[in-house]
Amino acid sequence: MPTPTAAVYSMDQAALPESLRELVRVLGEADALRLVGAHGGARLSVPTKDKATDVHPLCVALGKSAFDKLVAEYGGEAIDLPKADSYMRELRHEQVRQCRAQGMTIDETAEATGYTRRHVMNIMGGDGRDTFTRDMFDDVAPAPRSYAGAANDPFGLSSGR
Repeated sequence: MPTPTAAVYSMDQAALPESLRELVRVLGEADALRLVGAHGGARLSVPTKDKATDVHPLCVALGKSAFDKLVAEYGGEAIDLPKADSYMRELRHEQVRQCRAQGMTIDETAEATGYTRRHVMNIMGGDGRDTFTRDMFDDVAPAPRSYAGAANDPFGLSSGR
């Protein structure tokens, strides 16, 4: 049986920070996310065209085509890459919801998205909490019981006689 894979989704670019939208415009969605996934929050120096080689770390990370686009747009500049953690997390959570909507099992969904079974169940709970385990503080505490006279009968053996 083939291994299930998560569907590829198009991102809602309006939800992205402006700097990430600009990178998506230049590089495309997949390459922009690859770049911020690896270097988000850092300042990158983009080489000029004459110093852009095939062995440059950005070329190796992005691939020749995306690297050439980056150099054409930002060559010789230092760019501050945004962190896209929260957006990436929401994108992966949406993948989980779509996999489940397509009828994939929890195990298949976990394998396809790289999450654990427990995390898939938490995401499907809707609010990020584990809805399959009872919280010991959610229930109302029972009314206090009187233990008067129970000191000599801790197991309640004499009651009801």
